[in-house]
Amino acid sequence: MNAYQEIARWRANIERLNAFSDVIDATQREFAQGGIRVERAEPEALRLEGLRVEAPRGRVLIASADASVAAGERVAIAGAAGTGRTTLMRALAGIWPFGAGRIAEPRREHMLFLSQRPYWPIGSLRAAVYYPSASDTFSDERIREALRLFELDALAARLDHEEPWDQKLSAHEQQRLALARVLLQEPGWILLDEATSDLDAATEAKVYRLLTERLPRAALIAVAERPGVLPYLNRRWTLTPDEQGRVALDAA
Repeated sequence: MNAYQEIARWRANIERLNAFSDVIDATQREFAQGGIRVERAEPEALRLEGLRVEAPRGRVLIASADASVAAGERVAIAGAAGTGRTTLMRALAGIWPFGAGRIAEPRREHMLFLSQRPYWPIGSLRAAVYYPSASDTFSDERIREALRLFELDALAARLDHEEPWDQKLSAHEQQRLALARVLLQEPGWILLDEATSDLDAATEAKVYRLLTERLPRAALIAVAERPGVLPYLNRRWTLTPDEQGRVALDAA
């Protein structure tokens, strides 16, 4: 009984590793058959060329996509639920190989992808904030400033505490802490897949204002719907299904 929680966490970790292994095997098979080609763009840009996105078993999700994003541009990805917004974002991040066509993208080290549920490494809160950088990359002053901007001041005194942070923090705290990573990392390309969905409208608008002010040269591509964030995204990609359910991307 005393070890119940530890055993439950161990079981959950094993299940995640098994699922991860299955995905790796499926991805390797897909790469062997071709799949979406991801190549480096020089000078840095993001381009979709004849992109078709599929489910792992071959069902076409996005039938046709040709679009581009230049450095510093801000793009909102819009479309009804089920039109493949998250799958498209995963393809842009290079973690969804199923389909065909080509994605030309910047160097991976210049990109930062945030999903709706951010990843938390095991260890201290400091390691979670630094991720994916090394643990001595940022000064405490910079970390405290980033936490303050996202109204997480109370966490500054707990940077060296080791906790299961994915269980200790609420969903909106996790999203704000992940966004603090963005300010610390200062990527040139930011991909946000509903990374602010658990925030209220006012906080979400503040997040986009901070990203715009603090990282004015960064390109930003986001799945975003609320009216309060659209002024910070000057372009729009709309995913629209046809009568057969296949989705086309209209880039404006």
